[in-house]
Amino acid sequence: MEVQAISRNVRMSAQKMREVVRQIQGMNALQAQAVLEVVPRKSARFVAKTLSSALANAEHIRSEWNSTKIEQTVFDLQSKLTATNDRKKRGKYRRELARYQGFLGSKNHLASEKLWVKEAFAQTATVLRRMTPKARGSPGPILKRNCHIKIVLSDK
Repeated sequence: MEVQAISRNVRMSAQKMREVVRQIQGMNALQAQAVLEVVPRKSARFVAKTLSSALANAEHIRSEWNSTKIEQTVFDLQSKLTATNDRKKRGKYRRELARYQGFLGSKNHLASEKLWVKEAFAQTATVLRRMTPKARGSPGPILKRNCHIKIVLSDK
């Protein structure tokens, strides 16, 4: 079972963010939180915020865990999948079905002690382009870079 959290358009370059994100890949989620608290970088605060959001998502799913309700949802999705002819809806139903079957197949039921950081990466986002005056009246570019942070937690 996997849960994820994404922070979009963080005002920091992806290169600076990747230095911190690489440190927590493959770690236990609670251990990664402890590591991020002591890292003295601005990017560590953004990554810690995203990690705590992923842990909160896992706790929310765990609090609403009801196997009979999930089994009923799986049955409904399977019937919708066989009944529809629309290709886009079938893809959507397949993805949802895989997610709910992952709920049923999970042994640890998203316990925060058992979660580990499966994926953590920073991707480039839009770049704000500004100009600064240079010699002889020509403009010089200023690139203000942004990034997206994605953290995926797993209990397997």
